Amino acid sequence: TKLRCHKLALMAASPFFEKMFTSGMKESNDSEVSMSFADAETIRSLVEYFYTGRIDINADNALDIASASDFLLLNNLKAQCENLLPSLVDFQNCFELRRFGKKFDIENLTSTARNFILKNFREVAKTDDFKEVSEDELIEVLSDDGLNAQNEDIVFEAVVRWVNADLEQRKPSFVKLAESIRFPFCSQEFLSTIIPSEPLM
Repeated sequence: TKLRCHKLALMAASPFFEKMFTSGMKESNDSEVSMSFADAETIRSLVEYFYTGRIDINADNALDIASASDFLLLNNLKAQCENLLPSLVDFQNCFELRRFGKKFDIENLTSTARNFILKNFREVAKTDDFKEVSEDELIEVLSDDGLNAQNEDIVFEAVVRWVNADLEQRKPSFVKLAESIRFPFCSQEFLSTIIPSEPLM
């Protein structure tokens, strides 16, 4: 996709473009500049925003707009995304949005997603998103004193479910994850029957 626009408009809107067109880079003399930091629709929306000051930030494009804003150093636009993103956290995307918040330094998104995971751990642990978390992410959650679980039975079941989602690769991680399980807080039934019969044990 090609978009016609003025270098002066881009420079006025974004410190990224100002540096590109004034630092002697080859782009300063080219009539075409390749932009690969976002998809065509996002870039089109941003160019329109540069000219009109208007942009529609919604649940479908907020992540794309936020990441592009970070790349182009558009702090005000990124701040608008930050106001919306925490409201999008749900059971299916909480880990993804927590990652996104960390990557782009969006503190209110990171903390909202973290608190959501801790508060709703039992339900979150049953989602597909949970199966894709990294070992370090899981240990960080399990080690948090704010983790809300009725008892450690739930935590043990979640760890087993995560390991079994990719048993060949994750089986060695079980020992490290088990260190974060507070076994004394498991129910008597779990301690006497379920845990001893679990193959990973």
